[in-house]
This record gives sequence, structure tokens and C-alpha cells, in this order.
Amino acid sequence: YLPAFEKVVLSAHPWMVMCSYNKLNGTHVSQDPWLLTDVLRGDWDYDGAVVSDWGAVLDRVESLAAGLDLEMPHELGNSDVEVTDAVESGQMSRELLELGAARILALTQRAVDAVRPGGPVDTAAHHQLAREAAQESMVLLANDGVLPLAPRAKVALVGEFARTPRFQGGGSSKVNATKVERLVDTLAARRRVTFAPGFALSGELDDALVDEAVAAAEASDVVVACLGLPDAEETEGQDRTHLRLPDAQLALLGALAEAGKPIVVVLSNGSAVEVSPWLEHANALIEGWLGGQAGALALADVLMGDAEPSGRLAETLAVRLGDHPSSLMFPGETGFVDYGEGVFVGYRGFDAADREVAFPFGFGLGYTTFSYDRLVVKVTGTPASRDLRVAVQVTVTNTGDRAGCEVVQVYVGNAPASVPRPPRELRAFTKLRLEPGESRTVTLPLDARAFSFWSQVHGRWVVESGLFTIEAGPNSRDLPLVQELRLDVPARRARLHAESTIAEWMADEEAWAALMARVPGGASIEFTPEVMAVMAGQPLRRFAKYPDVPLTAADVDAVLASHG
Repeated sequence: YLPAFEKVVLSAHPWMVMCSYNKLNGTHVSQDPWLLTDVLRGDWDYDGAVVSDWGAVLDRVESLAAGLDLEMPHELGNSDVEVTDAVESGQMSRELLELGAARILALTQRAVDAVRPGGPVDTAAHHQLAREAAQESMVLLANDGVLPLAPRAKVALVGEFARTPRFQGGGSSKVNATKVERLVDTLAARRRVTFAPGFALSGELDDALVDEAVAAAEASDVVVACLGLPDAEETEGQDRTHLRLPDAQLALLGALAEAGKPIVVVLSNGSAVEVSPWLEHANALIEGWLGGQAGALALADVLMGDAEPSGRLAETLAVRLGDHPSSLMFPGETGFVDYGEGVFVGYRGFDAADREVAFPFGFGLGYTTFSYDRLVVKVTGTPASRDLRVAVQVTVTNTGDRAGCEVVQVYVGNAPASVPRPPRELRAFTKLRLEPGESRTVTLPLDARAFSFWSQVHGRWVVESGLFTIEAGPNSRDLPLVQELRLDVPARRARLHAESTIAEWMADEEAWAALMARVPGGASIEFTPEVMAVMAGQPLRRFAKYPDVPLTAADVDAVLASHG
């Protein structure tokens, strides 16, 4: 989970980082020095301030000592007194207090230095930027040719979201928009549209609304059904218990399908929903997410074909909730959740289990087509010298009759390793815009991290020898270009300890030789393959206590003193 945060901290250099409410491995995140100081400020060299989520601080003294600078909300008359008393009593050093204060002062100075002279705000330019961002984010999941909409098509626009747009998150994520567009207006400005709400945002089934929508569909050439999740279905402070659309919307979609007209489903939602149960009713499916204040303008652009839906899925859409690797462990019990899926999060878990999905990670269609050719992999440096660089070149051609965007994705297929690893992981991507017939060769750089895993044994990122695969294509389940790459890396000796297994000892040739030198009479300990299969995981120090074993625990301790 940490690499995503590491990427933001190292590349964007944020001024503030917020800690969460929960405990991590038994320690409140707000007072976890390993996370807030060792990792964030040590490993990642973060120089900004750390702020708590609202009400996340349990102990202000412990949190300040751990590296949390700003408590929100500040408990005046309590937190300040606790900190003062802790410094005066010697519980906390004055240097720690001054360090936290210095970070807040530095944040304040940064804000002051960033103030620009006042003047008019170009809200129109901001609105246009929001429109372009929404266009770039929409994901076209299915299209049998009904999109873009025909120029003279009569459109039945169905769904309350067309009139009451769900364009942003709920709770504390809500912002005041300068202007909010509605699809009922933006689409009607360019096509003949009949609107019917079809459902109420309360979620209750209203037969009259369904009948009105069906009548509109029967009188149309095509239906645009605006479905999704109301605010109450996904907001802060609560978890969803299923991934279904509201029942009233599913009933509406089934009734619309009986009208026999092509249906374009447009989704408004902040997180994934199940689409497989009703996908057969959709001639086209657009995942619009929460499109922002200009989302309805962008959606009209995409429906009309004036803009390309060039977003790609940043998560796998499962066939059902139970297919997710984490489904058996969430939401846990008595306040504890075991993240037992480990590294097999999202597509990594689906791929490892070879599980069918509705739409794979990275998937997205457009209004044109692309081909992939000529994968070239160039390697310089080595992992051992810490200068490994791999340049992946891919040639992409627009094979359609209109301009469009493609997201080129490069995955590294992992070699067999000493720890469980996913079959492949996304390591680089880039977005291209190509004219009809245009070809372009792009180079995507990889470094040693693209081939590494985090080793608990060594406490660092490690590359192990093996045969890796470089795969390129449009999504995680469609990778037409593949090339193998062998990396040879000197084995890194793991530190031996009292619980190290027989297999781990035997893998350390020097330590094993030193141990065998202590066997009486110059003999040695050997295991048949059958015995080794049983004993390999046995801690050697315990094995030394067995009867008739020509070693003692003291022998093991003596070798550990020089080779541990």
C-alpha cells in the first residue's frame, strides 16, 4: 500500500500530509513514529507538516513525539496544557516541541510566499479546465456502435441524475462550485431530447416514473439512461455493504430494455459498481464517475462524438463482490481487519487466481482502434551496481478513421521469487493522441524498483535473479507484446537468528560450514530429499535439542555470534 503514497510524496512534494484515524498493527497512526517519522521523513525525505484527520488524535503528547505537527481540531485548554506539562516534566524534550512548531511556521511562510496579487478570477477558464478533465476521465466500457449518437436521433434522456447531477463526493469532500452543468440542458442544446426522471433519489420504486420513462423510450430512437449511486449510498463515515445499483434503478433499466430501443447507460458514482447482472441491457456503457461541475458538458461532448472518452479503469470491475481478494476479510470483527490479501490487491489478486472479471484494470474503449507493434527492450547497468535502467519502446498505430487517445501500459511479469509475487504489475504508462493512420514509438523507462519486492528479511527493496517478462498493451488482460528479460543478481545473505530454519542455515554456505566444523569427529549433517522436505522449515536451534543430533543449542549460538 505504501508505494502509492511514496510516489506522491517524492514526485509532487506536498506541503501537508494527513494521517488517518485507524490503528496500524496495533498503533494509532496519529502516534506512530515508524510511519510519520521513519518512513515519511526518513525514507522519503518529506519536509512538510503532518496534520491529523478531524478528531484522529488520541494522545497529543504521543502524537507530537511521533511526528504529528498539527492536531485538528485543536483541543484548547487541554492539548496545549498536556504538551507544556510533558516538556516541563521531562516526558518530552523541548527540541521535539520546537521541531513541530518550526514545521508549522515553515508551512505558514510557504503559504505567505505563495500569495499573489489580487485580481479577477477567470471562472470560465476554470470551468473549461473542469470540462477537459472530465472528458479525459470518462471510461467507455462498451459500445456496439450506438455511440456517438446519430446527428438526427431523437433521444429519451432518462434518470434523475440528468436533472440533479451527482458530480462530487459527500460529507467533508463537498466544495462550492462556481457553476454546475446539467445533462438535461447540455444535451438538449444539441439534440432533440425528451426527459423523464425514471426514479427518485430516495431509492423508492415509483411505477408512475417508470411508466413515464418507458413511454419516452418508445417514442425515441435511442435511450440515454443516467444511473448511479446517490449521496446516501456512498459517503464518508460508512462502508458500502454491496456493489449493486439501487433496486429502483435496476427495475427501471429492465423496463426500458423491453421498449426495444438502444440504451446508453451513463454511470455517476465515486466507486465501483457491479455491471455484469444488467450489462446485457446496455448497447453502450460509460463510466462517468463523479464528473465535477462541468461533467455534464463533457458527457454531452462524448455522447455526440465531439470528444474522445479517453479514461481507463484504475481498478478492476469484478463480476461479483465475492470475487475480490479481500472479500473474506472485510469488514473484519471487533474493530480489527486483517489485510490478508497482502500484495495481491486488485488486479494482482484477480490475475493470480485467474479469475474472470467484468472489465479488467486499465481497460477503456474509444471511438477509434489501435495496434501495437515492435516491442524493443534496451538494458543498461545492473541491479548489483544500482544503476539498472530498462528502456521499453513500443510502436502504436491509430488504425481507425478518426483521431483518438490510447493509454500504453507496460507490465513486468515477475520471476519466481523467495516471496509470493503477483503474476504481473503495472510499472509504466503514457497517454498518446494519434491522428488516423499515425504511428508513434514511445519509450517508457523502468528502473530497479520495477523488478523489486520489499524484503522483510533485508528491510529494503530487493531484486532477485530470474527471468522476467516485459508486457505491453492496452490493459492488464490484453498484452499483445511480450519479451523476456533475464536479470542475474548476486544472492544477498540473510541475517541468521535464533529462529532461522534449517533451509536458511544451509543457504548460508559460510555459516553452515562453521556449524559443521563443530560436529564431533569431523562428521557432517546430511538430509535425504525426503527428510529435507519435512525438516526444511524447522528452526535449527530447536532441531539441535533433539536426541542424537550431534550439535547443541550452544553450538548454534556460538556460530550466530560470528555469522548472525
